[in-house]
Formats: sequence, C-alpha cells, structure tokens
Amino acid sequence: MNQIVKHFMPIYILSTLSLTFSNPTQLAKYVFGASKVAATASTRKLDLLRSLGADLVIDYTKENFDDLPEKFDVVYDIIGEPERAVKALKEGGNFVAITPPAFTFVLTSTAAILEKLNPYLESGKVKPVIDPKGLFSFSKTVEAFSFLETSRASGKVVVYPIP
Repeated sequence: MNQIVKHFMPIYILSTLSLTFSNPTQLAKYVFGASKVAATASTRKLDLLRSLGADLVIDYTKENFDDLPEKFDVVYDIIGEPERAVKALKEGGNFVAITPPAFTFVLTSTAAILEKLNPYLESGKVKPVIDPKGLFSFSKTVEAFSFLETSRASGKVVVYPIP
C-alpha cells in the first residue's frame, strides 16, 4: 500500500473490518498520511471503524455506496467487489484488490519498514484490534474456533497459552 498511497490522497477502503484486514484504516491514515479515509462496515462495527481513524464510515447494510458524491485517488478492495469499487475511483486513480483471483506473494518485514512502523505502534496510533469477546485460553480453543465460524468477531481472536 505504501507505493500507492501518497500523503494527502483520499482513500476508500471497502470492508476494512474482517478478521484478517483490521488495520488498513490505521495504516492509510496514520502511517501513509491519507488526507481522508472512507471505509465500509456493518452497523455494529461503525464505531470501531471511527475509532481506527476513518473520516467517513459507510454502513453497507443500509447505505448505497455505489454512488458516493466524492471520488477517491485510491480504492482498496478487500471484499471482492471491483465493479462497485471502481465507481468510487477518480480518473487516473489506483485500484488495489486483494481478493481472488489469487496470486502468490511474499511479504517481508525489512528493518526499514519496521523502523517506519515502530513510532506508530509505540504511540498507540496503530494497534492490533482484538475482539472484546475474542480472548480464549488454550483449553478453550474449540470455543475460539466456534466463535470465528460465526463471522461476528470485530477484530482478532486470540488463543493464549496457559500460564
């Protein structure tokens, strides 16, 4: 994302609150300096989305996000709806999709990347999102997976070792 999002560009993120992708809003806003972050979520996740730094939150269960009045320099599609996503894209903008068709890539954490992220992590601007109901002791691993299968988690589900 850092090669595409330039400082002061507005970015639109479709469905930022999945279990795997809870940090694009924070990264776009605080690390890459997007001037405006718009993102979609269901009704019960809107407050969490705002707390992560979204300037414009769109409830995809109630609002039609196909016809937004504003167009964006970058549209980041996590849910696999490119036909809808490109409607929010400015002419000459960048469309990023991380959905099928699948491709293989290797994400490496270089010292330079970690050094750039460190101040944001230390300050708390970028932080992991853990579902309040998503902490399970190792002995409750089955329950943790059952919770995951409900698709109701608003962040990571953590299984921690027995002390």
